[in-house]
Amino acid sequence: MGTFTKSMTKSLVAGAVLAGVLGLGSVPAGAATFKLATGTPLHNPETQAAVKFAELVTERSNGDIKIDVLSGGQAGGEREIAESLQLGTMHFAVLGGIVQNFDPALMIVEWDFLFKDDEHVKRVLYGPVGEKINERLVDKMGVRNLAPLMRTPRLLTTNKPVEKLDDVKGMKIRVPEMPGRLALWEALGSKPTPMAFPEVVPALQLGTIDGQENPIGLIASAKMQEAVGNLAMTNHLPGFMMVLVAEDVWQDLSKEQQALVGQAAKDASAFNDELVKEQEKTQLAEVTAKMKVTEPDMGPWRAATADVYKKFENVEGFVDLYESIREVGASQ
Repeated sequence: MGTFTKSMTKSLVAGAVLAGVLGLGSVPAGAATFKLATGTPLHNPETQAAVKFAELVTERSNGDIKIDVLSGGQAGGEREIAESLQLGTMHFAVLGGIVQNFDPALMIVEWDFLFKDDEHVKRVLYGPVGEKINERLVDKMGVRNLAPLMRTPRLLTTNKPVEKLDDVKGMKIRVPEMPGRLALWEALGSKPTPMAFPEVVPALQLGTIDGQENPIGLIASAKMQEAVGNLAMTNHLPGFMMVLVAEDVWQDLSKEQQALVGQAAKDASAFNDELVKEQEKTQLAEVTAKMKVTEPDMGPWRAATADVYKKFENVEGFVDLYESIREVGASQ
């Protein structure tokens, strides 16, 4: 038996024991305590929102349902958290694009130039398309999404000003190593360059890459304004995390408890939005004080990437999700 198989077996056993201890088959019988994991530190809005979610659930259930929040990587990175959620050793989690590792069609949640803004994301996730996504999450991963936790949109920082699409052509832009995102940035005429995040600032300083794209929070925390002098307000991907619950846990809740937990997640989502807005103002002020800011017309960028999705027609379910999300945006 290989190491991975042994690990899986141990986790399955642990999950079964834990389920018995918690009485997951009869949640209403006394208080049940669940675990929720996030990979980000406590000061991050999504982790604060997770804490708020846990508080709301406990308060509204009169203490019948309690949720302990493990933040800052206490339960591992996103991959480890996702696997724990699948195995039953974790019950709730705040996760993002890692879901595409379990279902390639879900690379759609991090598809640049598709979502117009936060409102578009919410109309998708709270509507019929969100139901499709949840069906896939349940089928492929054994989890479901309760609510999105919005992040600030991704922006572009570069060593020379980017005022129009032509300016990015030929630039080496650090992009996460995801097939869809690499294809999108290649379609823009840039040279997408995968690289681990800790290597990005040194690479910018050395000129190994010409730019990178990330939310303002990461740009500020990494002090990228010290490495490059230009910030393009591309807003090309309204980022979001998801409050996920293991499907087995969800089905063990009564209809009333499901409604309570679902509403708590939505209320925590609204709480998160306010925190994000507050932090965004501070972070933008900090970064733009030392950078030249440009606001490119994003129409040509979207046009240049409009057909990239067709390269992934062989990914089951992907094109349907893409076209459905685009239709929601067109009706906005």
